[in-house]
Amino acid sequence: MHFFADSGGIILKLPNGDLAPLSAKQLAWLIETGHIRLPEIREKDISDKSKADRCTKALACCQTTWFLVKLVCRKVENLPVIPLELASVALALTSLTTLSFWFRKSMDVQQPYIIKMSRSSSSLRETVIDNATEIYINVAALEQAEPRAYISHKWSGRLLSLICRMGLQKQYMDRIPNDRDPQILGFRQHATLGVATAAFASIHFIDWHFPFATNAEAIIWQVNCCVMWALLAGYGGAEVIICCMEKYQNLGMDTAGGYKLRWPVCLWFLVPAITYFWARLVLIVGVFVNLRSLPDEAFVQVQWNSIGC
Repeated sequence: MHFFADSGGIILKLPNGDLAPLSAKQLAWLIETGHIRLPEIREKDISDKSKADRCTKALACCQTTWFLVKLVCRKVENLPVIPLELASVALALTSLTTLSFWFRKSMDVQQPYIIKMSRSSSSLRETVIDNATEIYINVAALEQAEPRAYISHKWSGRLLSLICRMGLQKQYMDRIPNDRDPQILGFRQHATLGVATAAFASIHFIDWHFPFATNAEAIIWQVNCCVMWALLAGYGGAEVIICCMEKYQNLGMDTAGGYKLRWPVCLWFLVPAITYFWARLVLIVGVFVNLRSLPDEAFVQVQWNSIGC
């Protein structure tokens, strides 16, 4: 139900006839406050909307796993793994993590469930304020359940107003926007993401002694590997500790008192983020530059019979 609601699968019909998408937290709040009754939605009804999508996810999982197996076998035969393959493996590992979390998630919901209010309430009338400083993109009362849940809403009213005027986001929402501020639900999710992040950062070290075309390229690769690992481990570890101390109650941009939104303390977030962006960009460019001069062994195929695969 959580994923289904956040995918736009549940729509609230307001007293004035307008429709508003409900997030999982907003749905729970409306039920608890007696504005609506618990919808009778069966698990198989939700699963039925995602049969083809599950097949796609399973196929992607098999393809990713096969790619990982081939690269492991290359290392067993002492064949070089080129940086492009290594970067692909790193992304594949993150894809497997995403698939594990979202395997049961319904996607591209075309026919949502429409819920009518069980009783009239003036607090849930549509409220739209559009000026230079403030703008509501949701039913005002639902802000009580999930205040400032969207990143564009957090930065400033002026920014949100500009985004709406440019047509990038509706002033009065007709769907769940893409800029929702995520909230990690508990230690299990943090641990899973931590392992995937550590694997993503560490796997690039496999090509530490790769025969790059020039010594400068080898040094750039090694430096970027160290920078990415240090930033992901240091900053990511600090974020996990903060979330644990706050008992997972705050959204991503609101952790540690919302320091990411305040100057100059936001530099503790912006400097690592910008540094990581450039390190990652240089590494990606290096991956493709390296294709101009590969060792002959890079073109040798895995001999499956020799390794018993």
